[in-house]
Amino acid sequence: MRKFLLLNLVTISFLFAQGHTFESNGKRVNIIELYTSQGCSSCPPADKWLSKLKNHPKLFTKFIPMAFHVTYWDFIGWKDIFADKLNDNRQRYYANKIWKNNSVYTPQFIINTKEYRKWFSNQSFPKFDEQYGGKLISQFDNNLLKVSYYNKNIKNEKLYLNIAILGFDYKIDIKSGENKNKLLEHDFVVIKHIQKFAEIKNNNLKIETKLAPFRKENNKYALAVWISSYNTNILQATGGYI
Repeated sequence: MRKFLLLNLVTISFLFAQGHTFESNGKRVNIIELYTSQGCSSCPPADKWLSKLKNHPKLFTKFIPMAFHVTYWDFIGWKDIFADKLNDNRQRYYANKIWKNNSVYTPQFIINTKEYRKWFSNQSFPKFDEQYGGKLISQFDNNLLKVSYYNKNIKNEKLYLNIAILGFDYKIDIKSGENKNKLLEHDFVVIKHIQKFAEIKNNNLKIETKLAPFRKENNKYALAVWISSYNTNILQATGGYI
């Protein structure tokens, strides 16, 4: 994943002056990824399902949802304003390199890097495996992000630090394509995703990075931070509204 997920930090440009601290407990916080498109007529039900998770009592403490909008349906009549080819590449990496399957589709749910097809049968909330994830703390103040991570099971290892800015409460009037004349609502939209190399030494990892500031739009935002191994396994996550 290193070839396409390393983004330039200057592309992140939100000014968040107030300090926020988010931390996990010992159990792993699960990552739900939805691959979606405003140009796909099958996607609005999945987007609505994801939006309902805003009111879930375990949001950010048990799981973190994220909507990655893809570009490969833009050609059929509507260009998704949130779509990014890096999201296409991320989804294809899962299919080609992890699952050894060349097909990608929308909507697609992925939980902790594993495809989740049960949503299509009953749209039920997933049952997560309880497992140790270590202690992850993120401190976000004046666009400076400080991350510390402890894992009793990992002595020394190279890992990935993932950072995502999520946007909420979007209402988009679709004027063409398969969803023409529909008002689509979006939450947990991945505005930017960064992946950085990190290294845990003697069971501890500490890293900090600066996110370049600019004007914050009149929307709600959240920060998601997660640690993954080189084989993409999700180790731990944390986050919350900013």
